[in-house]
Amino acid sequence: MTAETVYYVAQSLDGFIADRDESLDWLLAFGFDDFQQQYEDFFAGVGAIVMGAGTVRWLAASGEPWGYAGTPVWVLTSGELPAIAGASFTATDSAVAAIEAARAAAAGRDVWIVGGGATAGSLVDAGLLDRLHLTVMPITLGAGSRVLPHSRASVAWHLESSQPIGSAGAVELRYRVRSS
Repeated sequence: MTAETVYYVAQSLDGFIADRDESLDWLLAFGFDDFQQQYEDFFAGVGAIVMGAGTVRWLAASGEPWGYAGTPVWVLTSGELPAIAGASFTATDSAVAAIEAARAAAAGRDVWIVGGGATAGSLVDAGLLDRLHLTVMPITLGAGSRVLPHSRASVAWHLESSQPIGSAGAVELRYRVRSS
């Protein structure tokens, strides 16, 4: 079985993953009770992680604990990264190299693209993103960081499933990139 790259992320109704201040407080206000089982089911299938430098910086600034111990992590960056207690990752400036290494390390399990839309968008541009697990939250932000900015003219997606989650009015959508 070949590892696939999966962008697992939550967004506002108007397509933002962080607000205009790069904050996730809007998302954290929903709590995690309704979403814990979906997250645990997803993470059980993850064998490696690729994330952008912005996600590492957000984790460091927020004081959130490093939740990926025991899972190999690659961080896409061309600069310095802050230290995070308990964090272990490999820094690289090559998305292709990170995905290839993560797929090998994942041993047939999925590679989770964590955090930033810019990282996921760069993988779409490179043809390296296989699936999108998107939880749409019932809130609009008006501005902020887009969920999937990319420069390819268009990318067609196939809806695999949709399901409401909990009582907050959130919906999980699962898509796969359509083959050309």
